[in-house]
Amino acid sequence: MAILRANLSLQSAAFRHAVRLAVCVGIGDALGRMLGWQRTYWLPMTIAIILKPDFTATFSRGVLRLVGTFAGLLLATGLLHILPAEPGVQVGIIAVTAYVMRWMGPANYGIFVTALTALVVALVTMGGTAPQAVIAARAANTSAGGVIALLAYIAWPTWERLQVSEALAQMFDTYREYFRTIRESYVNPEQSFIDALDRSRSKARLARTNLEASVDRLSAEPGVSAEVIAALHAILATSHRLVHALMALEADLSASRVAPAREMFYPFADQVELTMYYLAARLRGAAVQPSDLPDLRAAHHALVHSAYSPTERYALVNVETDRITNALNTLREKVFGWVALNAGAHA
Repeated sequence: MAILRANLSLQSAAFRHAVRLAVCVGIGDALGRMLGWQRTYWLPMTIAIILKPDFTATFSRGVLRLVGTFAGLLLATGLLHILPAEPGVQVGIIAVTAYVMRWMGPANYGIFVTALTALVVALVTMGGTAPQAVIAARAANTSAGGVIALLAYIAWPTWERLQVSEALAQMFDTYREYFRTIRESYVNPEQSFIDALDRSRSKARLARTNLEASVDRLSAEPGVSAEVIAALHAILATSHRLVHALMALEADLSASRVAPAREMFYPFADQVELTMYYLAARLRGAAVQPSDLPDLRAAHHALVHSAYSPTERYALVNVETDRITNALNTLREKVFGWVALNAGAHA
């Protein structure tokens, strides 16, 4: 439910796709009713099947849907004209098309649609309806639905390879905001930051969801190497460890009485924020070098050895800030490596 609430925003790729799909299905249904066609439920159904969040899946599925439908209509027309109109023959057509659909359909969507279309025509014909009417209605509604779905993406062509870097940068921005809120909660324990923590955590969830969806869409685009996708998955895995450490620090705020922030916590927190800022800037094309980033390990060492009270009092903070340091140091290497790899892929 938390992920769902975080994505109820036009900034969410999933939410934008849901709105686009709802509008197109509504247009398709209204168009079918206005034209007075038969079996107009096929029109919005075709839109819902074809329209996907990414460019590649929409067009590949759309083309296969249209080609498969017309191939199936031609196949059904041929079979019904050549073979005798007897119940036994019709049952045989239904059996064969159903078998082909289940056998080869999972491997190729075009074959699935071809067999399905022929099966539908045979079933409706066996029920006493003239096949010509079914074939014409199927062709008209599928064509209209396919055109509407494809036009939705022709009007707004989006290549994910041009979007994924910004999705990565936005994730680091929201993680930095989330960490800053946690930091303020430790520095000012007498104040309540519950609402601010909820908002920043939701933004972080939204950004991560957007990035995961972006990587999935990118993996379906032509010309994207397995090395690029593997590099992005490695960044996602490491960022997951980072946010787990941040959430553990937040959990400590409500689980126990927070110890006063140590003097060296301030420079350490500054350097954590600066690291995430530089990573986001590099992803947006800024001329940031690895040497520009602060030495988080040295800052953490100074933090751990700066306590003026029993070590147990700061045990959780010491452990989780160590995890943050490890995660960010790993992310620094992976982000700079991915930027270089991505630049080479687009050169």
